[in-house]
Amino acid sequence: MWLALSGLCAAVLSLAGVYLYLDPQVPKAETYRHVRLETPLRVYTADEQLIAEFGERRVIPVALPDVPDLFIRALLDTEDKRFYEHSGVDFWTLTKSALELVWNMGEITRGGSTITMQVPRNIGTFSLDQVFIRKFKEILLALKMERELSKDEILELYINAIPFGKGAYGAQAAAYTYYGKPLSDLSLPQLAMLAGIPQAPTAGNPINGPERAIDRRNLVLRRMLEQNSIDQAAFDAASRAPITASLHGRDLDVPAAFPAEWVRRELVSRYSDLYTGGYEVVTTLRSDLQRAADTALRKGLLDYDRDHGYRGPEDQLTIDEENPLTEDRVRGLLATMTTYGGLAPAVVMSVDAEAARVIAAGNPTPITLDLDAVRWARTLIDQDTRGPVIRAVNEVLTAGDLIRVQYRGKLAPQTGEDPTDAGSDDTPVAAAEPVDTWRLAQLPEIQGAVVSLHPGTGAVLALAGGFDFGMNQYNHALQAARQPGSGFKPFVYSAALDAGVTPASIFMDAPLVFDDQNLESEYRPDNDNNRYNGPTRLREALYRSINLVSMRVLLEVGAGRILDYVPRFGFDTATFPRNTQLAIGGGTMAVTPIDMVTAYSVFANGGWLIQPHIIRSVRNLEGEEIYRPRYPIVCEECEEETLAADGGTDLITGEPATLEDLFADDAPAIPTDAAPVGGNGDPAPPLPEIVLRPLPATRAIDPRNAWVMSSMLRDVIRRGTGIRARRALARGDIAGKTGTTNDAADTWFNGYHPDVATTVWVGFPNHQALGAAEYGSNRPLPIWIEYMQAALDGVPETLPDQPPGVVTRKIDPATGMLANAGNPDAIFEYFLEEHVPAGEAQPVEDPEDVLKAVDIF
Repeated sequence: MWLALSGLCAAVLSLAGVYLYLDPQVPKAETYRHVRLETPLRVYTADEQLIAEFGERRVIPVALPDVPDLFIRALLDTEDKRFYEHSGVDFWTLTKSALELVWNMGEITRGGSTITMQVPRNIGTFSLDQVFIRKFKEILLALKMERELSKDEILELYINAIPFGKGAYGAQAAAYTYYGKPLSDLSLPQLAMLAGIPQAPTAGNPINGPERAIDRRNLVLRRMLEQNSIDQAAFDAASRAPITASLHGRDLDVPAAFPAEWVRRELVSRYSDLYTGGYEVVTTLRSDLQRAADTALRKGLLDYDRDHGYRGPEDQLTIDEENPLTEDRVRGLLATMTTYGGLAPAVVMSVDAEAARVIAAGNPTPITLDLDAVRWARTLIDQDTRGPVIRAVNEVLTAGDLIRVQYRGKLAPQTGEDPTDAGSDDTPVAAAEPVDTWRLAQLPEIQGAVVSLHPGTGAVLALAGGFDFGMNQYNHALQAARQPGSGFKPFVYSAALDAGVTPASIFMDAPLVFDDQNLESEYRPDNDNNRYNGPTRLREALYRSINLVSMRVLLEVGAGRILDYVPRFGFDTATFPRNTQLAIGGGTMAVTPIDMVTAYSVFANGGWLIQPHIIRSVRNLEGEEIYRPRYPIVCEECEEETLAADGGTDLITGEPATLEDLFADDAPAIPTDAAPVGGNGDPAPPLPEIVLRPLPATRAIDPRNAWVMSSMLRDVIRRGTGIRARRALARGDIAGKTGTTNDAADTWFNGYHPDVATTVWVGFPNHQALGAAEYGSNRPLPIWIEYMQAALDGVPETLPDQPPGVVTRKIDPATGMLANAGNPDAIFEYFLEEHVPAGEAQPVEDPEDVLKAVDIF
C-alpha cells in the first residue's frame, strides 16, 4: 500500500513539475479569440472589384452558421465525435495514445488529439513534430481554451484554419479551390471529400492523390453512417460518386496583374507582413476601363501580328509507331501548357485542303479550323514581306503542329448564300444557326502599353503593361524607356510659345543641311514623307507633324532653352540629346509611357504638374482604413480657401466625398454629422469650418500656353495625323499627337480629354522596326480610340473656357500676319495678348539653309 501511495505521489509530483515547466511556454487561451489567420493581400479597383491576390495561402473565412451541417457532422464524426462532450481532451482516446507512446519507445504514430488540441497546431503555435513535449503543451492549452472559448468558437476557428492542400486554408477556401463554389453549394460526396483531406493535405487531396482521397472520403462516409448522420441510401449513393474535383484558380473580377504588381512594389517595404496580414488595397483603377484597356491592347497587338504573317507552329510533335498521335497523348501535353491572352494551346490532329481537326486546351471536343480561320497566315518573310496567298488549309497546317487558337464567339457559318434570298417557292431560306468559331493564332512578339489617368488628380484609371503578364512580366507602361518620336514635338512648341513664337509664326519647310567637320558627310534631315511644303505656320506644322519645321523651331528658340523648359512637364532630361534630334524626339531620348501621359496631362488640366499614382487606400484585416496617401491635385484656389467638412465630389469615382477622402494621410476621420453633446448634456455647437492643407499641384506652365497648345493638338484630331479619332469618336473635345521614330521602332499616340489622358505605345522589346508602313496613326491610334470609346461613354462634350490674356485675331494664312479687313482668305488664330503679330508680313527663310555646326544653345 505504502509503495502504491509513494508511486501515486511521485506521479502527481512529476505531473506538477511538468505543468510548472510547460505552463509558461503555453500562450493564453484568450489570444485565440482574436487570432489573425494568415490572409493574403487583396487588391481592388476603386469600385471594389478584385484584381489580384498575393500570398501563398488562400484563406476565405466563413462563419459557423454558414457552414453546412453535413460538413460539420463529417468533421466531428471523423475527427472528434465527442467534441461537444469533452472539456478539450478526450481522455479515453488519449489513454490509447499514451499506451502507444510507451509501446513505441517515446514516439506517437497516430493521434489522440481532439479538435481543440489541433487548433494551435494548425495556427502554427507549436511544432508539427509528434513528440511528448508538444502533446503536453496541446493538452494544457486545450484545457485553457475550453475555459475561455465556447465550443462553437473553437469549431469555427478550426474550420477556418485547417490546411486542405493546394494553398487552401479553411473549408471555404478549399471549396473554391477544388470545386469553384462555396461550401453551401457542395453535395454530400464533395463535403465528405473535403472533410477527409486534412489528414494528408498534400498527398491526400483529390488532385495529387485521387485514389487515396477516394478511400479517405469513403471512410468519412462510413463514420457518418455509423453515427447516424446519414442513412444507408445516402451512403451508397455518395460512396459510388466519382471525383468531381479540379483545380480552380482564385476568382478575380477583373484580372489585372500589371497594375497589381505596381501596388505590391509600392507597399512591400511598408508592411513586413504584406502577404499574410490580410491587407486590402483599394486602387484608383476603374474596373470597366481596366477591362477596356486590356481588351484594346490585345486586339491591337494581335491585329499587327496577323497583318505581318505567320511564323509557323510553336513545335512539331513526333509521330511514329512508338509515338502515335492520340487524343490522350495530346490532352496530356496541353494540360501542361498555359493559355496567354486568350490564345489557347492546341494540336492539329488531321488536316486536308478544306479544314483541320484540332484539339485545344480547355475545350472538351475537337474544333475545326477552316480556310477562313487560317487565311491570314501567309508566311512571314520580314516585317514588310509575306508569302503567297493561302488557298488551302494544308498549306499552313500539318498533323502534329503545336499551335495557338483564338475563340471568336458564335458566328453564322459562311455558306456563300444570302440567307435573305427566296427559294423557288418564294419561301425565305432559313439563316444558318451560329456555331462556335475559332481562328488560328500565334503569340505576338510585339508588345505595347496603355496607361490612362485623371489629369486633375493623377489617379491612374487603367494600365495595361503588355500582352499578358504570365507571358512577360516586364511592365512596358512603367519601365519601357523608348524614343517618343513626334509625340515630343508639343513640348518643343510649348517652349516656343513661351519664348514668343505664335501658332501663326511662319517657318520654312525645306531641306536643312548641317555641315560638321566631325562627320564624314553632311547631315540632311528630312520629313517622313520626303515632301516639303515651303512656308508653313506653326499650327499646321504640328498637326501635319513636319520634322523640318520642328528643327527650325528648335534652332530659333535654342535647345538650351527647351531643355530648361521641358522638366516642367515632369521629364528627366538626363538622356535627352543636345542637338536637333531633341526637336523630333529622337537620338538618345528615352521616356516611358507613364512619363508621356503625365506630361500630356499638363496640357489637359490647364498647366499643372500632377503625380501619377495608383493606391487610394489600404485597409487592415478588420476592414479599417489604415493608410491613405496624399497626392497633389489641380486646385487653383484651395491654398487660400477655408474648406467645410463636405468635400464635394470624389474626383476618381464621382461619388460624394469628404475633404479627408481627397487630402488626408493617416488622419482621423473628419466628422460630418452633429458633434457629441457637451458636458452639461446640451448639444454641442455646430462644427466649425475645417481648415485643411491640401497638396496643390505645381503650376508647370502658363495656363494660356496650355490652352493654346490644346487648341493646336485638337487640330491634330480634326485635320491631322489623328483624324481617324475624330471620325470614330465624333467629338471636338479631344486632343493628341501621334509619334513615330526612325524605321517605326517605336509608335505612339498620346491624347486626352479634360477628364481622361491616355498614352498608347507599340513596339518590339528588341527595338526592331515594325515595318515601313507602320506609324503611330495606324497601330497605337486604333487602340487609343477603342479605349477612349469606353472612357468617354456618357461623358458630355466639354471644352475649357478661353482664359484671360488669350486673344483671337484674323490672320493671313500665307504670312501669319494680321489680315486686312478685306482679305477673303483670312482665318482666325489665337495669341497670347503680348505676342499678337504686327500687320505686315514677315520674311521667310531661303528654301535651303546650310547651317554650320554651331552651338545651338
